[in-house]
Amino acid sequence: MATIKDIARSANVSSATVSRVLNNDTTFSVPEETKQRIMETAGKLNYRRNERKQKTEPNELQQLKFGLLIWCSEQMEYSDPFYLSIRQGIEKECVKHGINISSVFRFMEDSNTNIDAHHLDGLFVIGKVHIDIINKSTRSPKIVSIDYVLSDEYDSVMFDLPKATRQALDHLLQLGHRKIGYIGGISYIRASEGKMFNTDARQKEFEVILKELDLFNPNYVFVGDWRAEVGYELMKQALEAEDVPTAFVIGSDPMAIAALKAVSESDYNVPNDIAIVSIDDIQLASFVTPPLTSIKVFMEEMGETAVKLMVDRMRGRELALHVTIPTKLMVRKSCGTDTADAG
Repeated sequence: MATIKDIARSANVSSATVSRVLNNDTTFSVPEETKQRIMETAGKLNYRRNERKQKTEPNELQQLKFGLLIWCSEQMEYSDPFYLSIRQGIEKECVKHGINISSVFRFMEDSNTNIDAHHLDGLFVIGKVHIDIINKSTRSPKIVSIDYVLSDEYDSVMFDLPKATRQALDHLLQLGHRKIGYIGGISYIRASEGKMFNTDARQKEFEVILKELDLFNPNYVFVGDWRAEVGYELMKQALEAEDVPTAFVIGSDPMAIAALKAVSESDYNVPNDIAIVSIDDIQLASFVTPPLTSIKVFMEEMGETAVKLMVDRMRGRELALHVTIPTKLMVRKSCGTDTADAG
């Protein structure tokens, strides 16, 4: 006997869409063409509703197959809590909806592996991954990307990197700083041919804002890998220069925490000589000495929102949505003030 999954496979739609069409769900909006294709496919396959089974059928999301694609290795994920927190948000929200993630894909350093997703109904993608790396064949899963927009076709959840950078710079400028440096990393996208390098949005916005104010100095920009130890080395370089900035925007908390250590080993002091604002606001940021002023990124909420978008897609929404999660300035002593949280 034909099942809802058989119809979904033949009609190239989700099982959830088939279920709601066949059950005449009046709250469900679906194009007439799609509805007709489902009904015709059900007829061709001699589908018969089992009323008794319908009453005891489990949550339809539990019957679907979901995957999780993470652009970094497990070691990298645990060394920088940004992606770890997003994953935890996804897992927590999946439990609420009865979603089981049956496949987890990771990229090891310098690997060019393509992801076979044809057997999945839904796929969560964390990080900057090019769409060509996902082998979808003729049956495309619903995809929600987090921290990167795969394409206009798929849902995405982002935080506003340029705005976060503006918040950090505005705070330093309001405190009177004019010699402001930047420490960060080079971003790249995982593609089928390997890594595609590009300038990070934080660095771009930093340069744009300071150039508009005629305050940009290219000698104040220090960029390397996105690793804590690199933040330490880059701050060392900055402090050895003849002209040292009075403040820094640092692209991530792990790099900033390592940079604090580099300053503590020098003749300089944070915040008396150098002010620091970073981006992330991981839990450790408020426990280092001095506590770190940081732009709070709501990472778990990004993961939770991705799951909500996926559930909505499975229930028939066809228009792709791109959600931007706001950020918040958390003011602590690394800038010379311990004023309460700022918006």
